[in-house]
Amino acid sequence: MDFWSVCAPDDADLDTCVGVVTSLGGEFAFRFSGVRVLAADLKLFTALIDFPVEDAPASLQMELVELRRNDEMKAKFRTSSPLSFFRDIVLPSNKIQKFIAHVQRIVAMFGRTYCCEQLFSKMKYTKSHLRSQLSDRHLNDILLLSTSTIEPDMEILLHGKQHQQSH
Repeated sequence: MDFWSVCAPDDADLDTCVGVVTSLGGEFAFRFSGVRVLAADLKLFTALIDFPVEDAPASLQMELVELRRNDEMKAKFRTSSPLSFFRDIVLPSNKIQKFIAHVQRIVAMFGRTYCCEQLFSKMKYTKSHLRSQLSDRHLNDILLLSTSTIEPDMEILLHGKQHQQSH
């Protein structure tokens, strides 16, 4: 049920709107229940400087203290995004291996989600626009190419090929 069609401003029935909003709230809570389990891990990733050390997993507490002792690191964390901070500043370090593993686990969760969303979006577009013209193999090839990060070297691919001249 679409909220805007049911609760249009001109003919809104308050009881219906309350029911729709309540239903949306329940659906939201259900769909994001898995995120609540990860709330502390995500908070540690995004609010490294302000996260209470005693709330961190015991295996990460000493490394968290080590990170916070460095004023330069704290300043860089405050002026950059968490992702760039961990990629550029923290990851080259050998002193905080457990913390690095924690960060990699968090980043990998979102990387997988992004790749899947990207693939499904491209698959939906390709199937809706070109499906009648494609075999399963061609569809597979298109999806593989569209999600690949490999850049073709056109010079090498074209080198030695004989091009047909115009008439």
